[in-house]
Amino acid sequence: MTAPRPTVTSLEIMPVYGQSENRAIPDALAGALDAAATDQVYFTFGMRDLNGTAVGPNGAGLAAIDQSHAASGFEAAAGLGRVSPAFALQHLRAARWRDAGQSDRGLVIADHGFGGRLIGEWMTDSASPLGRNQLYWMRESARLAQAQQVPLHCPYALLFQGTSAKDQPGEIYRTEFEAAHGATVAQAQALFGIAPRIVVVVNGADVNTIGDLYATPGVQYRIALEHGGIVATWQRIFPIRDQNIHPSGQTQVLIGETCEWAIAEIEAGNPWNITYDVVKRGTTVAVHFALRPGETLLQRPEIYDPFGGGETCPNLGFEAEGGILSAIPDLAGNVVTLTLADAQAGWLRFAHQVQDCQAMTDANGVTMSAHRSTLFASHSRPSRIVAGETLWRALPGFRGRFSDEVFTPEY
Repeated sequence: MTAPRPTVTSLEIMPVYGQSENRAIPDALAGALDAAATDQVYFTFGMRDLNGTAVGPNGAGLAAIDQSHAASGFEAAAGLGRVSPAFALQHLRAARWRDAGQSDRGLVIADHGFGGRLIGEWMTDSASPLGRNQLYWMRESARLAQAQQVPLHCPYALLFQGTSAKDQPGEIYRTEFEAAHGATVAQAQALFGIAPRIVVVVNGADVNTIGDLYATPGVQYRIALEHGGIVATWQRIFPIRDQNIHPSGQTQVLIGETCEWAIAEIEAGNPWNITYDVVKRGTTVAVHFALRPGETLLQRPEIYDPFGGGETCPNLGFEAEGGILSAIPDLAGNVVTLTLADAQAGWLRFAHQVQDCQAMTDANGVTMSAHRSTLFASHSRPSRIVAGETLWRALPGFRGRFSDEVFTPEY
């Protein structure tokens, strides 16, 4: 049998740290993604796990890939009938190239994650095979590309993981991420000569945060910034289909499409990441958001109307020890001025509520994260794939403490 090979002249791959929210699920939108990137998307063909089961673009799950059995080529990925945030990101990246007249550029898709996994399971010395599977896939993809004389690049890695770590201390998450990602970076540098830039969908929260730690949002935000990465979006702004944490196929596509929008802006030389600054003077706190040129703050007061209403998100999503008397946004100035009930307030939170929203569904059983804010950045764009939907830029949520007048984020 002739080894399958791509018709494009160059390829990209993207390592993924993903759990259930990123796992590919059946959805009719898969056809629209295929059509947007015709003949540009492939998967590494011919691998199998230790049980002899073929390993395709959805990975081997919790089974170990048989590293004594070589992959044999790159198979066209059209017609799989499944969508995921990672797959949508890559298909739409290829579509952007096609729009620019570069349909000879292609991608290799894969997700070697699994539902309910901690980030430490991507460490190479973990009992879990996830990290070793991903590194083997990278090596085999590089070997095949070299044999077929097709340049292969790895400019990005995607982090969309963390709900399983909602009760894991932030320091542990950070340590395990650095170990796992360090192995990925070392592999990429050895194979492709550069370290992939991390693209982050910041985790959390599910519909009920009562009793949970949820250090992951703050930790992942800092990971992205400190690694020079891209804070693509925040999971909390997207609908949840099952009164737990999981998005529909349509929502998965919107998440992936937002990630690709972020990458496209960065590649065009435009800023993307949003940062913040907190200044306190007595009972007055000013929270400044650093947005893009020409961008302002934007209120979307209706966003939670079907999901519990405004009482689940008072004061634009800000909370402080002792309470908040007022939260007044200066939309054009990109600042929110808070008046605290207590000048000695010890902590401040934004879009980091501890509440139970599980029963707050619309007529279709859909709800939203317990972490909420009606405040967004103003730049948006219509979805290319999901008719009638808009891509939004989320502001960074945070929590931290005051020491005298100085605010220190938790992570």
